[in-house]
Amino acid sequence: MVLRMARPTTRENSSSAQFRERVPADLKERIRGKIIHLELPAIVGQPAFSVAATAGEFLKFSLRTRDPSAISHRYAAAKAQVEKQYAAFRNGPVGLTHKQIVALSGEVYSLYVERFAENPGSSDQWAAFKAFNRAVSEGRLLIAPPATPDGVDTIAAAEQKFGPGLTAGIDALPRSSDLSGMERRFGWLVGWVLNKHGLLVDAETRTRLLLHVGSAATDAAWHLKRNAVGDYSPDPKADRFPKFEAPAEAVSIDVLFERWKAETKPAASTISTWKGRPLGSLKEHLGDRAGDIRLISPDDIIGWKDKIVARGLTVKSINGTYLGMAGAIFSYAVDNRLLPSNPALGVKAAGRAKAGTSKLPYETAEVRALLNLARNETRATRRWLPWLAACTGARIGELAQLWGNRVTMIDGIPVLRIAPAEDGGSLKNIGSERDVPIHPALIKEGFLEFVKAKGNGPLFYRRTSGAPGRRHASSSAANQLSSWIREQGFTDPRKAPNHALRHWFKSVAVEVDIKDSVADAIQGHKARGEAHRYRHFKLDVLAAAVAKIPIPEPDRE
Repeated sequence: MVLRMARPTTRENSSSAQFRERVPADLKERIRGKIIHLELPAIVGQPAFSVAATAGEFLKFSLRTRDPSAISHRYAAAKAQVEKQYAAFRNGPVGLTHKQIVALSGEVYSLYVERFAENPGSSDQWAAFKAFNRAVSEGRLLIAPPATPDGVDTIAAAEQKFGPGLTAGIDALPRSSDLSGMERRFGWLVGWVLNKHGLLVDAETRTRLLLHVGSAATDAAWHLKRNAVGDYSPDPKADRFPKFEAPAEAVSIDVLFERWKAETKPAASTISTWKGRPLGSLKEHLGDRAGDIRLISPDDIIGWKDKIVARGLTVKSINGTYLGMAGAIFSYAVDNRLLPSNPALGVKAAGRAKAGTSKLPYETAEVRALLNLARNETRATRRWLPWLAACTGARIGELAQLWGNRVTMIDGIPVLRIAPAEDGGSLKNIGSERDVPIHPALIKEGFLEFVKAKGNGPLFYRRTSGAPGRRHASSSAANQLSSWIREQGFTDPRKAPNHALRHWFKSVAVEVDIKDSVADAIQGHKARGEAHRYRHFKLDVLAAAVAKIPIPEPDRE
């Protein structure tokens, strides 16, 4: 199949070739009415010229030539510039550094000097050009003719606006902070230099660029005014502009999150929680800045935090989930040199946990009642997960991932090998993976017989998890158990249906003189201090400790 390049056309009542191409469907609505600036190259007998075309269903403008070779040359140049600008619209707005902005303004300086140095015209016209620039830049004039390299202001136009004494006339106008006239005066030049590099910038960057372009254009006018009276000595101001270095490709919040996820491989539950409301609300707060993480400042994160606080979320949720997500992904960005610093570093919601809100363990009588209910259930999750939690102090999410092949015997001791499920499960942290001796009460209840009957696969869920990054199938078992416990009358909001069993185990361990370090090892808790990294307990020590936990005897019928 041969792909044919679009060909130039001719416009009615014109013999010059025309650039005419349909705007891509994915951009048509986004750029309709936008001005596309291009610089078409010189050809024999004709200088370079600038184009400002309005995008509609088609983008079209004259190539100002009938010569076939010149048509091809200009069409190819236009096509390359148009495609670069389409790419900028697709990538979204970016921010520029101060140095980059000054460098771009220097290209406007060069545009004027290169266009007019050979034949600068009269010095009066450059005085007029400077006068309009100054009046707009000082907020004294809000409506001025657009500055373009295709024509320079006349002294007549300037004197009509300011009087014969331009400086005195401008000084007589009130100065203000209203710089809205900058866009009308220098917007074409800003558009030209941005489009030259295929850049689309955010509003703040454009405002700063307008100011610097105005200054650079005025510097060029001073130089050309001297040229007009025969002074072609080097302009020292020409050396103040650095060479423009294009910004690195913008990284959006969404792209950053996906890169962080792919490399750190967090638990599916973390991905699901963070990618939901926390990430969405941050993007909503940032607006266009979400398209380029380099534009995000600590003030942005503080403002976002304040909005979340105003919504009434708990301090724990704000700091742990919302700001925890932001801190993690921006820390990853710093580690991978995508950002110089973490804008979320040190940002926290103030406040302490209120009295009467901290989580509590079940009372022993409640554990007895729950185990009694579980004993009468036939569904595996309800029958065994409460018993396992009471006898091990493990998280329900860990236990729900158990496979039959990880209920085993080591050195004559029956153990549960707590590890990520073989089909894509995950644990809270590296310390969560451990061997936990099986409590004698579990053996007495018939847990080992249940495991033998189920086989080597999953004990508490039927299906294998789907793609990586999705919640593991075992999470449904844990969530359903929580709902069932609430339905049985365990409704104290300070006692998490599943997790209160873990709290109970820890509390009872203290009562039966189990050392904190041993209890931490059994439960997979991160111990305090550096010593825990060097401390390893023998399985028989852990088995003896587990056996000391007094599992309340349920009623037997």
